[in-house]
Formats: sequence, structure tokens, C-alpha cells
Amino acid sequence: MKHSAFRDSCYLPAMRIVFAGTPEYAVASLRALASLAPAHELAGVVTQPDRPRGRKGEPAPPEVKVAALELGIPGERILQPESINRPEALAALRELKPDLLCVVAYGGLLKDEALALPARYALNAHGSLLPRHRGASPIQAAILHGDEQTGVCIMKMVRALDAGPVLWWRAIPLGPGETAGSLHDRLADLSGIGWIEAVRLIEAGKERFEPQDDARATYAPKLEKESGALDWTREAMYLERHVRAMSPWPGAWTTVRDAGGLAPRPLRIERAAVASAKPPAGATPGTAWFERSGERGRWFAACGSGALELLEVQQSGGKTMGVEPYLRGAGRAYAEGARLGA
Repeated sequence: MKHSAFRDSCYLPAMRIVFAGTPEYAVASLRALASLAPAHELAGVVTQPDRPRGRKGEPAPPEVKVAALELGIPGERILQPESINRPEALAALRELKPDLLCVVAYGGLLKDEALALPARYALNAHGSLLPRHRGASPIQAAILHGDEQTGVCIMKMVRALDAGPVLWWRAIPLGPGETAGSLHDRLADLSGIGWIEAVRLIEAGKERFEPQDDARATYAPKLEKESGALDWTREAMYLERHVRAMSPWPGAWTTVRDAGGLAPRPLRIERAAVASAKPPAGATPGTAWFERSGERGRWFAACGSGALELLEVQQSGGKTMGVEPYLRGAGRAYAEGARLGA
């Protein structure tokens, strides 16, 4: 939707906006800021360089670059520096004469000189209710820690990590089956809404920046492949959240070996639920067992507290499947007495 009404309601002259972002998550924000034309101009876009992708490893543009070209932004105004802080990148940014620098998931640290470039503000949209879950993985952290709500904050950027004063925020509830994938999409859309409202505040001269309470800050570090490993000594409720928080990437995974103690195989847990079934007497965390309920076969794993029912799994290089097809292929020794994890 075009926000042409902004032209009539502006207290400030039209602003030049430069957007910095890279992945799919940032595209909704880019499109929202572009929709402010002609009241405000999207003067340029900064994104990461094209990177090798896929099995062939051929260079592919980031999603933000693709979207910027679709919006008609000239290629010479799409900057892809290796570092936004290099002198040549800063010089190119100065040429764009930004009033606002709007950042979403750019993927690089902005130092003081870059933050000082815009005539008005350097702003960042972060996918949490700050100061909770500062850092690189706030979406996954909100699910993993069982938060009842999360949201988006738009803040003034400072050198400290996600610590700037907040201009705009909005909370949304987390659904009981929320995955990182579904929450990613909801927060991406909410960020776009946030930018429209943040610009409205600034153009009306009504912006107010609320300092964060650093004493309440928590941190969500960058995820690695190893972050998906399930620790079966944790309680079942935590592990169920872990499965949802790691979906779709890096995925919740474990290793499985049969009752005969053969070499462990990797196994990705795509979907799971906290089980009402009790582990067999003497079962240690990671012990798996199989039960049949009517026509349905059910596969469980003992946890540090309670049990987890495994609903959908994926073998390395295979497709996602229910546990019964998986166990038919893996063999009875995996159904009875299998060992998950170390």
C-alpha cells in the first residue's frame, strides 16, 4: 500500500532513507520503507555481497538485493561492501545523503563513523522485547525459554549490542505450536509495520526514545549447527521447545544407536510432544521405547524429567517421516531399547 497521505501530514521535509539488510527476514521492512514514496525517498540499499550457495556453490544475491531490484532501485544505489565500515563504503554512503539509516538483520557491525552518517538517526529493528534477548537469535530464544510473548523494537543504534533507546515497540503472543519459522514470518511483517509508524513519529516531531534497563538484559548468541543438539538430561518441556526453536535451522538433532550398540547414526527430530507416558523403570535419559496404541505406534524417549514423544524424524539425506515408517526401515532393534544421544 502506498502511503501518499504522508505528504499532506508531514511536519518535516521529505527524508532520504537508506536501508541496510540482507536475508528474507529484512524484505518486508524494505518494502514497507519503499512504500513511503513519494513522501520519503528510499535513496539506497546496503546489503551483503553475493555469496556462494547451493551444491554448485555459485554466487547468488541476498534476498534484499533481489527485492531492491524488483522495487526498481537502480543497481548503482545498491551497495554490497565487504564491510560497511571501510572508507570506500562510507564514502558511497555519504553520496546517498541519508536522513535515516534503517537497519534490519544486516549481518555486520556498524562502527561509530557509520552510525554518525545519517542526518537524523541510525535505527535498528530487533525481533524481541528489549532488553530481553539482545543478540543474534532472539526468535529462537523466545521459544526456547518459553516466553508467552515477544515482539519488535525499533531503537536508536549505539555501539553496545542492541542496547540503544527504544523509539517504537509492539508485543505479540506466542502460539503453543510456534516454531522459529512461523515466528520469523510474523516478526518480519511486524517490523515492516513498525518502520511505517516510526517514520510517522519522526516526521511529526513526536519521536521519544526510552532508555533500556541494562540490568534486565538477556542475550541470545548466534546459533551454530551444534546448537541443535538435544541434551536428553533436560526436562521434556524444555526439549519440546528446543525442537520448535531450532526449526527450520539448524534443526533439532541427536544420534541413535540400536539395542545391539551399533555405531550411532544422526537423526533429526522434526516434531515432538511432551508425553504423558512414563519412562520404564530404570530408564536413563536418552533411552527410547515403543508402544502401540490401537493402530498407532508411538516412539518415546526418556528425558531428565518426563518423556518426549517423537512424532516426525528425518534420517541424514532422507525425507521427513512419521516414526512408524522410520522404524520399519531402521529395524526392530531401534524400536526397543534404542539409545538417543551420547
